[in-house]
Amino acid sequence: MKQIINKYKNIVLSTLLVLLMSGCGEMLDNPLKDKETGEDINLLIVDFNFFTVRMTYKFIDVSTGETITEEASVWFTGDNANDVVTFTGDKEAQHLTSQGQLELTIDPNVEASSVSPINFTVHVDVEGYQEFAQTIQINTEGKKTFELFLSPVSGGDEDVVNGSEDPNNDDSFVFSVFGLKSTKAEKPYKVNYSILKTDMINFKDYSGNTLYNTVEQMMAAYQNNPDDFLQLVFDIKTGFPGTSEMVLVDGEVKTVLFQKLETGDFSRLSVDGKTVYGLNGGKITQTCEYQETPAPDLFGLAKLENDSWQINAGPQDYYDLDISYTVASASSDADELCPIGGTITFMSNANSSFSIDADIFDTNDKLIKTTNFKGNFPESFVLENVPNTAAVIKFRSNNPSFRPISDLEVTNLCSGTYEVNVNPAEGYNEYLVVLKALCSDNPTVALAPTYSGEMRIRNSNDPWQGIDMQGGIVSVLAKENEEYQIRFLWKDNWETANFFTEFDANGNYINTSSSNVTSNLMNDGRIKINIEHTFEQDVCDDLNW
Repeated sequence: MKQIINKYKNIVLSTLLVLLMSGCGEMLDNPLKDKETGEDINLLIVDFNFFTVRMTYKFIDVSTGETITEEASVWFTGDNANDVVTFTGDKEAQHLTSQGQLELTIDPNVEASSVSPINFTVHVDVEGYQEFAQTIQINTEGKKTFELFLSPVSGGDEDVVNGSEDPNNDDSFVFSVFGLKSTKAEKPYKVNYSILKTDMINFKDYSGNTLYNTVEQMMAAYQNNPDDFLQLVFDIKTGFPGTSEMVLVDGEVKTVLFQKLETGDFSRLSVDGKTVYGLNGGKITQTCEYQETPAPDLFGLAKLENDSWQINAGPQDYYDLDISYTVASASSDADELCPIGGTITFMSNANSSFSIDADIFDTNDKLIKTTNFKGNFPESFVLENVPNTAAVIKFRSNNPSFRPISDLEVTNLCSGTYEVNVNPAEGYNEYLVVLKALCSDNPTVALAPTYSGEMRIRNSNDPWQGIDMQGGIVSVLAKENEEYQIRFLWKDNWETANFFTEFDANGNYINTSSSNVTSNLMNDGRIKINIEHTFEQDVCDDLNW
């Protein structure tokens, strides 16, 4: 794999270097000169365009919506798991990051198409969160952003339910969870639990003692205080976006619409005021049922097995108190999804890179899925794995360089072409940033990366503005007289450079920055900002430079 990528890399680098030196004129004259000697230096284009599928994974706390910055362990399984590689072409068994996101790609020898899609499952493990898994199918080439919403094991809504003797079975106690008592929210389904009386008497308290000697002794205590005798508490998380995932339907794995409705984590169980610490060979049985019509095609407790979701209403038996579960619904017909959908083109009167997040809703304002569009105006995108239905695409206002974008009404997600006009926010101007990244062990060789990055005003609370740099060059929107940070995530570390948008009347740079920065006025009226930044040596080592 590494040899294949190096072969591609050498071809692309040589070709682009000739093109850049012969055809870019003013754009790259300055970056090719050593600032002290005025001599030409070698410019090595780190052009990752031979990777046709580039992926950004973002880890988000579903309860708060905030980025998870605890260390995350990420790995892949499934048909194309071995085709997920780093930008050095390496397949790693495990990826570690504490930055809340990860940049990966697909082996360039593997093509993505609706006839031969790329299928795999991404797994994420973060301390304090339920272990996460999501199946992914990629049908088109391009830049993909996946928002992965993880459930914390605490901090959600607390479901507190009392148990009672089962009116249909004298041998059991039952609990029925319906609605969140902390928020009074109504849910169209119930999650039920049952415990055999003969099991309950053997449950153990904190000291390791069994709760009762006999069922008769326990029932006598129950009769004295039936309303508060049994209490079961779960920590519940909701608010997950819809996804298109691989689900086992009638013995066949299909990619269908999948909706995670809630996740739950056991908090405590008390019997007659005594907290249960061990089941001692007993069990708790869980089932669920949908209460409203029409019911989903598939509904129940969801588990990922063999890289596809299996959904059933139960029963599920637990023999200890390490109880975590997922309730989900899904369609049963893969024909409801179009692997290749309509085309959306983003237009602007601004010359700029962009990254725009969006949420797709059906005509009943139900969230279908989330998506991201990253590129340079104008650029077109083909929707993937979308239902054959009308929809409204709502664009998030989390990119400060753009004015709010109007909702896009789509006649059918599976077909048609649509245009979205994006206008720069007031006070934002166009700049051209040219990055020349040096390796500390060999400063005579400069790297000009093609890579996804981010920028924002330094020390501000603005959301990071996504950018898509090509051959070290990116057009951006920024405010005047501000200090900006521009950063790129390499494995678990950010490469960060600073620059100011303050210049003299001739467009010359007038500040001192952590990187070597110069600027000049271009013929089209924009200011070109030239940044020389020394990479951490491990980046250069990883790339064999």
